Amino acid sequence: MVDIATFAYLPLITLVLGSVAGFVAGRWIGMKGLLWLIGLTSALGLVLIVMLAGIGTGEEEQAFGPFVWLTGAVLPFLFAAIMGGVGGRSLAARANA
Repeated sequence: MVDIATFAYLPLITLVLGSVAGFVAGRWIGMKGLLWLIGLTSALGLVLIVMLAGIGTGEEEQAFGPFVWLTGAVLPFLFAAIMGGVGGRSLAARANA
């Protein structure tokens, strides 16, 4: 039951957290903070991709954890942070105009 909840709610939670983090970074922290957020998330995704690439033949069960975290948490968070950052930057530009 825990696995089903993880698969169902992990991407939704990371989408919400990513959009809020991107919006806050874009609106109040600024472009530099937004780029740091995107860069650190991308670096984490790259680490998970390298972990997945290092799994050899016969060790496919070890790929389950990094694959779930990559597709269920890091990539949705990255997408949402970018979209939230775009929204935050547009509102920041509108407030300054």
